[in-house]
Amino acid sequence: MPMNYQEFRARADETALSLTRSSENWTAFLTTAARLYKYPYHEQLMIYSQRPDATACAEYDVWNKRMGRYVKRGSKGIMLAGEQGTRYVFDVSDTGIREKSRPFKLWEYSEEYDSVLQAMFSEQYGADGSILFNMVHDAAYKSALAA
Repeated sequence: MPMNYQEFRARADETALSLTRSSENWTAFLTTAARLYKYPYHEQLMIYSQRPDATACAEYDVWNKRMGRYVKRGSKGIMLAGEQGTRYVFDVSDTGIREKSRPFKLWEYSEEYDSVLQAMFSEQYGADGSILFNMVHDAAYKSALAA
């Protein structure tokens, strides 16, 4: 039986509270949120509360029309509710490929990207350092001070 909006909202609120109960919970959420960086926080939270293992989500038409993939029969959509109403997205694991599907590969970090990322953090954020982690930290700190 599908959840109604009030039940769904209560579940999302409980998930938000549970994130701060332990560093493991927070880290697990951040792992999911990092994979779904194009979604705003409240939608990342909704996705995490329903499918914490989600890696790449999109609406049915994006998978079907733009990517040329199909959503597998019996797949359960991830409900997103907001100001525009309710919509559903599906994880890439819910899809299958067709002969003419567009290639799909999740981006993964590699150390070969360090120099490009360091240059970007230096140029765009004035971040200092020679270690990428420190530059990200410096950029976040400077951005927070500017806000």
